[in-house]
Amino acid sequence: MDFIPHDNKTVAEMLNVIGVKSLQELFQDISNDLRFDKLNLPSGLSEPDLIQQIKKISQKNKIYSSSFLGAGCYYHYIPSLVDFITSRSEFYTSYTPYQAEASQGYLQAIYEYQTIISRLTQMDVANASMYDGSTALAEAAIMSTIITGKKTVILLKGIHPEYEDVVRTYCWGQNICVETASEEILKEKLNSDVAAVLFQSPNFFGDIEDTLKIVKNLREKNSNCMIIQVMTDPTCLGILNPPGSTDIDIFVAEGQPFGLNPSFGGPGLGIFTAKQKYLRKIPGRLIGKTKEINGDQYGFILTLQAREQHIRREKASSNICTNQALCSLAALIYLLSLGRTGLKEIASQNVQKAHYVKMRLSKIPGYEIINKKPTYNEFLVKCPNIDALSNLCKQRDLQPPLKISSYFPEMKNIALVCVTEMNSKDSINSFIEAATLASNNEAEEI
Repeated sequence: MDFIPHDNKTVAEMLNVIGVKSLQELFQDISNDLRFDKLNLPSGLSEPDLIQQIKKISQKNKIYSSSFLGAGCYYHYIPSLVDFITSRSEFYTSYTPYQAEASQGYLQAIYEYQTIISRLTQMDVANASMYDGSTALAEAAIMSTIITGKKTVILLKGIHPEYEDVVRTYCWGQNICVETASEEILKEKLNSDVAAVLFQSPNFFGDIEDTLKIVKNLREKNSNCMIIQVMTDPTCLGILNPPGSTDIDIFVAEGQPFGLNPSFGGPGLGIFTAKQKYLRKIPGRLIGKTKEINGDQYGFILTLQAREQHIRREKASSNICTNQALCSLAALIYLLSLGRTGLKEIASQNVQKAHYVKMRLSKIPGYEIINKKPTYNEFLVKCPNIDALSNLCKQRDLQPPLKISSYFPEMKNIALVCVTEMNSKDSINSFIEAATLASNNEAEEI
């Protein structure tokens, strides 16, 4: 049947209600070259034929036995409990919980998610999640301009390039000026017109920034400037100081490492937290806990809505229209499954394994570790021939590390290597063998 199952009579009735004579008149604002009378689609398939076709298409996918690719999307251990609970129909088929009386279970789950994120980050308040880390960072930038009344934000070098692109896109629409600066010249750029400084730690290159030093320097130079930190892999909070202990105003992160498969790059989970005094300016949703006026029963509700759907448009701080409820549930179950010591164990393995690979690579002729600061589970290494390394990894069923030149063309033959708890001893040894062979082949060609 047609995609829109309306017969001519129904279409005519709808056009009559809105006072339009024909579909052509309805679409008059759309130029003719953008209109399609009929899509050139193949005919439908029976269910068995469709399943066979989908299986055939899926065989084009390549699933590697182990991955050394990170750069914002990570392979981490996911307890079986996560998929079991998120696959239950009462969660999996639920939509946004507008009707509190019919959504107490999901509202409580989101409330518990906010609580566990707030405790993990030691920030005062966490919202009910956002689309992903990049849009959470963009919303944080806009939020800072609303709070301060200023129209310039500064991005410290080291932020994921795709996150920077999203921030610039959001800010362009709001006439917000976006500047970039290195840590060395940051003080020179700070002035009374700057709403916030945004930085990433661990940054895109793997460096763990000295957050306390950055905050101290910024507060001394401009006490009214807000400080926003972003992370792409918050599993590092198992061992690193939480942002709430470093006087960060807003902390955002990509929650994908918390129980979500990398899949094809999504879906993500935007973690958004802030200090208590910014509670009423936080975009998206907040779930609150309340109590009966004449009773002892507790309940959960949507509260303090800052989006235009719930308050006057001119007072809205954001037009964000949904939350990632199922993804935030996965993050909640993930963190609860790991318990008090599990995240620390995962973070420790990430550091130990990544530094082991870093040490092994540094001993192979032609390889040079670029990072000068401490790193978490990613680091930069200059390779004698990155294409050879990539091909040899694929031959060994290993997903190769990122060619950093795909973002920074001037950084040729430099790889961003990621190692997590999912990389076994065998896969690490195989990777080192590939790196060694790539080095030997390069030496022979010379």
